Amino acid sequence: MRSSLSQVDRAGLTGRKVLVVDDDASWRALLVLSLEELGYQVVEAADGAEALEALAEGNCSVMLLDLRMPGLSGEDVLDRLPADGPRVVLLTEAGMDEVQRALARRPHYYLSKGAGRDALALMLQSLEP
Repeated sequence: MRSSLSQVDRAGLTGRKVLVVDDDASWRALLVLSLEELGYQVVEAADGAEALEALAEGNCSVMLLDLRMPGLSGEDVLDRLPADGPRVVLLTEAGMDEVQRALARRPHYYLSKGAGRDALALMLQSLEP
């Protein structure tokens, strides 16, 4: 796991830290690039265990989470999130049954995997305080 942006917040965007959790390295890299271009600080995790570790280490305000991952799945991560955890955007190709189960756990947000940068930017803007 690595922080994808220098520790200097180039735009003074404190609190705009996003955790990207996906086992697909190429999709994760595309998300990281898009988020950095939008001015977000980005932390990556390749699986659920790395996601929980990253959440324990830093204060991400939003987590983009794939539901289907080997090992600790996205649903497992949701089960272990503290009540004051980040806002979660499910960004997945999982079937609607899986998505609905995940959304029922607590308020989350959903974008289909492959959503464009504009849709991602609008979603993240809507989650800002």
